[in-house]
Amino acid sequence: MRNLLKHEGVRYLISGGSAVFTDFLIYFLLFKMLLISPSVSKGISYISGAIVAYLINRLWTFEGGKSHSVSRSFAKFSILYLATFCLNIIVNKVVLNIFGWAILGFMAATFVTIVCNYLGQKFWVFKKTV
Repeated sequence: MRNLLKHEGVRYLISGGSAVFTDFLIYFLLFKMLLISPSVSKGISYISGAIVAYLINRLWTFEGGKSHSVSRSFAKFSILYLATFCLNIIVNKVVLNIFGWAILGFMAATFVTIVCNYLGQKFWVFKKTV
């Protein structure tokens, strides 16, 4: 188990799962329980999940705390997440409009941004320097 947790991909899945859980919980509390619009709910929930993702990925997944300044990595992370934030809301809205299922819109938006965020963090935000 210890060797498995040393693998970056496994760490990313765990940190991503934590971020997605945060996103999911807040989205459905705002949208379904407080009846806030889906786009506003998704925006708030996405930002909450992004904060969780930054902290876990910087300190554990990509071990960016050892080689990247907080301000620089956070600035890059913010740019990446702003771009994928827009993408996330668009995908969620399009799928929700086509199929009418909030859970499907959430899942499609989440899948697209997971891939984009992993690549952006690995090769740009927390890129290993030689």
